[in-house]
Amino acid sequence: MSEEPVRRYRKGEERIREILAATVDLIYEEGISAVSHRAVAKRAKVADSAPSYFFPSIDDLIVEAFRSIVDTMTTDLEAISARIEEEDMDQATAVDEFVNLAIETAPKYDKVQYEAYLFAASRPALQPEVDRAIAFTRRAGSTLVTASRRKDLDWAAPILTAYSDGVGLHRIASPPDGIGAEALRAGLIALMKALPGQPRETAAKRKRAAPKKGTQKTAKARSTKKSKSKG
Repeated sequence: MSEEPVRRYRKGEERIREILAATVDLIYEEGISAVSHRAVAKRAKVADSAPSYFFPSIDDLIVEAFRSIVDTMTTDLEAISARIEEEDMDQATAVDEFVNLAIETAPKYDKVQYEAYLFAASRPALQPEVDRAIAFTRRAGSTLVTASRRKDLDWAAPILTAYSDGVGLHRIASPPDGIGAEALRAGLIALMKALPGQPRETAAKRKRAAPKKGTQKTAKARSTKKSKSKG
């Protein structure tokens, strides 16, 4: 096989990465509504026709750019989860690992993430990727649940994620005075220590559903008595 097709393929892959990186930067600086093939081409310093060649529609371009961010996020979070387990970190050290990542990638990731969340309703093509991002951070055994070092906190993954996302949104809304690393760290640790092993509502339902003391014996006695009367 000639090396020429391989070189063309590699060049195409490199061009796609440049276009997607430029799209992410554009969304971060100006918002999703600013994305156009021409604007992305100018930022990526490629021919005007290049973005539309690889991504025929604006939705294709936006969705792929957001997918690239989500893929990076999931890879980074999975790496942290693995390191927490392998090194058997305590809760404080594990939370520090997460906070360092969150602050390091912010504000670009947070801004692009929230732009996608806001525009998903008006751009349905974005919704599956938004759903994937949300599901990943709220799943059982998520990175924040792993960082809690508790085996009974899977149910609380959405709560921990909501707090982290809220801090990120605050940083975007009020730079540079938004909530920072220390508040994120302190809030997560407080939640991890205070949250019960299961939702109180669930525990109450189980308690109500459980038979009262003596109920099973009474039912058994009635059944025995009924059987004897039939005999």
